[in-house]
Amino acid sequence: MKKQLFLLSFLLLATFIGLSAQSVAKYGYLSRKAIVEALPETMVARSQLDTLRAKYEAETHYNETEFRRQFSEFLQSQKGLPEPILLKRQSDLQILMERSLAFRREAEILLKKAETDLFAPINTKVDAAIRVVGSERGYDCIIDTDAGSMPYFNPALSEDATSFVKAKLNTHR
Repeated sequence: MKKQLFLLSFLLLATFIGLSAQSVAKYGYLSRKAIVEALPETMVARSQLDTLRAKYEAETHYNETEFRRQFSEFLQSQKGLPEPILLKRQSDLQILMERSLAFRREAEILLKKAETDLFAPINTKVDAAIRVVGSERGYDCIIDTDAGSMPYFNPALSEDATSFVKAKLNTHR
């Protein structure tokens, strides 16, 4: 009887240890930034964004030059102008300055939107590769180390998945 109880206890303990070993979590971690920067699509998107930024900067410079020119003319001619014309030109300068500032704000918003639009397909592609690698490698989750929210991880329970995701992205070209 004691032998059977011992055997039963041993089997339960072995089963419990087996279940515990199976429940060990496996985590992957990666640098999303390193993955995105390695893609050729990123260079193309950055080039397009730089071209667009240069166009907005050129227009901003044009607006500033035009404002300076009109302001200089105003300063040179203001002494000889009647008050109604002086007030009109001051109003014109104020409107020109407000339009220039509004254009700058709009350009910043449009550049941010363009960046989001240009990088959306890249991010979608990287996300898909991360999901595939996570599934293939049997990870419970993959953590992005670029976020800075992971001050410690146990190396025995995790592995760097950056190279696996890069390899997955390179095989789908």
